[in-house]
Amino acid sequence: MNLQSKYFFFILILVIVLIVFMIQSENGIVIKTKIFSIADSFQNRQLVQSESYQSESDQSTDPIRYTSKPDYSTPNKSVYPTVFCLIKTHPNNIKSNKSLNTYRVWGQKCDNYRFVTLLPEHLRPQNQSETVEVFNNFYMIQPKGLTKESHGNLTLKLYYSMIYVYQKLPSYDWYYIVDDDAYVNVANLKNFLKDKSSNESITYGYNFKVIVKGGYHSGGPGYVLSNAAFTTITKAMVEKISNCPNTGIDDVDINACVRKYNGKLGKSIDEKGRERFLVLSLMGHFLGEYPNWLHSYAENPLKKGFDCCADSIIAVHYMSPRDVFRLDLAIEIHKNALNLYQKFHILQKPVTFKNIIKNYVLLEDIEYDRNKYKELIGD
Repeated sequence: MNLQSKYFFFILILVIVLIVFMIQSENGIVIKTKIFSIADSFQNRQLVQSESYQSESDQSTDPIRYTSKPDYSTPNKSVYPTVFCLIKTHPNNIKSNKSLNTYRVWGQKCDNYRFVTLLPEHLRPQNQSETVEVFNNFYMIQPKGLTKESHGNLTLKLYYSMIYVYQKLPSYDWYYIVDDDAYVNVANLKNFLKDKSSNESITYGYNFKVIVKGGYHSGGPGYVLSNAAFTTITKAMVEKISNCPNTGIDDVDINACVRKYNGKLGKSIDEKGRERFLVLSLMGHFLGEYPNWLHSYAENPLKKGFDCCADSIIAVHYMSPRDVFRLDLAIEIHKNALNLYQKFHILQKPVTFKNIIKNYVLLEDIEYDRNKYKELIGD
């Protein structure tokens, strides 16, 4: 058995051990007895069940509950910067547990977070003239004036949420705004930001070179604002909401407001020109299935194959709950396999996108009982 065969045999054993404890639901992974978040699956942090925060009639759709609210009152200062995540969602995704899947896999890894949404009907306040915060499995805020979800009001939905966070939770180094159908590797995000100054007014994400003078970032995989950038534009909004543009396209408007107040557009590609934030799905980038419009929008050359994406990938858009789980698992398996090789064989190997995508496709083959690995990977 050659080294490659041993490696994938080892991965297969790890996957089988994990799958023994899991059953798949239509909208993600529900774990029956010992319930582990993917974020801590290799540290054995067990989640617990509680009947709090939901009526008995609703419990059949999602049996997992928490006994108490996590304490996010104080930023956890360390050698890495603190990151606050504003995660855009809506009631349908909350009802289907898509938002809960996002929280379990990566949302809880943020130093603090809020899901931004029109609250589900049973949690919705009568007075909707002020921003309201609730906890029901995870923290959510319904921003001031939001009475229905529509693309036309996305900008104000974000503006009033940002004002609320600025007034209540202003002390984080970076503020990350992202869709709930994205996969985010918070560790890689923090590592990317650790040598950057949050006192400089700057943003990072997937760069577009059109529409906004100075450029803007795609909202799907998210973009991160330094404390200085976040504070500057939110102060302007507090003074007068019309100080920032409102076309209804939130990523365009927020970035345009940052540029208006002299905030810079940062570069997030790695030293080989590979993207860390992916505007399309993981397989879309890997296979090079780019729509025509992206060629004129993208600041950086579009790549495919093993050179499409950075080893230290941060975020990927258009990911289903299973995709989100599978990618996180693919990365964790890769990291843990390398750690074991290092421990027992002193084999120093870095995490690479090439091996991440190999694991991802292999896991998908196992999940759907198929054999597309050779067709897609080719080695």
